[in-house]
Amino acid sequence: MKIRNIFVIFLLFASLSLYAQEQHTIRHKVRWMETLYSIARKYKVDPKDIALLNDLKTGEISRGQILLIPVPDAGLAEQEEEPLQDTLLVEEEHEMPVKWKTPCRDYVHPPAWEPVVSVILPFPGTMAGAGFVEFYQGVLLAADRMKNQGMPILLQVFDWNEKPMDELLSGSSLGQSNLIIGPVYSNQVGSTLAYFRNSETKIVSPLDSNAEVWTSLYPNFFQVQPPLAAQQESLLRYLEPHDATLWVISEEGEETVAPGIRALLDKNLIQYRNFSYDVLMGREVTEVLRELLGANPRNQIIIASLNEAFVSDAIRNLHLLLAYDNIPVELFGFSRWRSFETLDLAALHQLQVVLPLTAFVDYSDVGVKAFVQDYRSRFHGEPSQFSFQGYDVALFFLNALFQYGPDFEDCISNISVPLLQNRFTFVKTLAGGGFSNTGTRVVRYRPDFTIELLP
Repeated sequence: MKIRNIFVIFLLFASLSLYAQEQHTIRHKVRWMETLYSIARKYKVDPKDIALLNDLKTGEISRGQILLIPVPDAGLAEQEEEPLQDTLLVEEEHEMPVKWKTPCRDYVHPPAWEPVVSVILPFPGTMAGAGFVEFYQGVLLAADRMKNQGMPILLQVFDWNEKPMDELLSGSSLGQSNLIIGPVYSNQVGSTLAYFRNSETKIVSPLDSNAEVWTSLYPNFFQVQPPLAAQQESLLRYLEPHDATLWVISEEGEETVAPGIRALLDKNLIQYRNFSYDVLMGREVTEVLRELLGANPRNQIIIASLNEAFVSDAIRNLHLLLAYDNIPVELFGFSRWRSFETLDLAALHQLQVVLPLTAFVDYSDVGVKAFVQDYRSRFHGEPSQFSFQGYDVALFFLNALFQYGPDFEDCISNISVPLLQNRFTFVKTLAGGGFSNTGTRVVRYRPDFTIELLP
């Protein structure tokens, strides 16, 4: 009986040994932002096999966790398997080989060339998602225009809310993209970049200014919404410190806008005067400003604040000085002001406020009129800011892809496309990083209640 038991145990160990020889594995240390699905895609295996091999009850994994990856091909296992040892070596980030790129001249398309362009948007079943539908409609009009110019396009659209993030991002259809427009929100953009960080796919963040944080990390990333620093920079060309007294007015203790403005003026050797006050000071501020500004033949004033209550109070004070004391005031602000509901519209026009905007539509423009007509006939409605944004973003990057091919990033400064509500000037933020748009549309409110687009 003992002999029989020993024989059974021997057969069991022999079977396990044979299975271990057939089931080759490699070790993988989970990096930041990696998921079960992204790791499975990297090694071209089923995520369920990784879960079973590592006894994962759910799909949750953590940074630094060691996973065994099944590799059915013995040759591949021998090539990639890491040495078995007590202390696992951290996987090294291998540099991508330097890829030779064509100079910035017209791209020679290979036979049967059909770039894959994907759009990722949230399409919730509520009115909140209407803007994203209009964005996609703008994309469609831009794609039609490029097709009419001879560009073949395989256009795909993905609903971010339709399936789990890992399943969407690891899908083969999305993985074939030359260009991805979207997702919308910064955290979703970060997840997408993590999946495509080792690919040549270009990813465009079209709407969220907070996605600017990713530009320093990913070379194939393009941030469309210009940051606050770009807005501040665009004001410089409209300041005339030799002919006017320049003021920076801010709230006491303000640390978001005012320090950046002062640093920018100092960097450009532009002289200015500071004035800070607490919004609770009330009418006392008007008297102080009257004394400070009244002696100057011309005052250019930057209200360095994004606080609606403070901005509203400062504009009220300056408007009183202009209306009752005829003190000359030229006012400068920021794009966020357009969303403030408590600002006196008449005061904005009489003070001739200059604002650097992330987007502005001039309905007198011939191109805008043609787009509106086309949109109405195609979708039986009026285009919104989302519609114009989708058109501008798609038209610009489809032109880049068509003219310079998949490696258009080195020629991005050569792209010249008549846009409807944007100005795109992409600059590389850091070596090895992506591209940030520094272009704004600067407008001036006029006393006749019109808005002038400045050159």
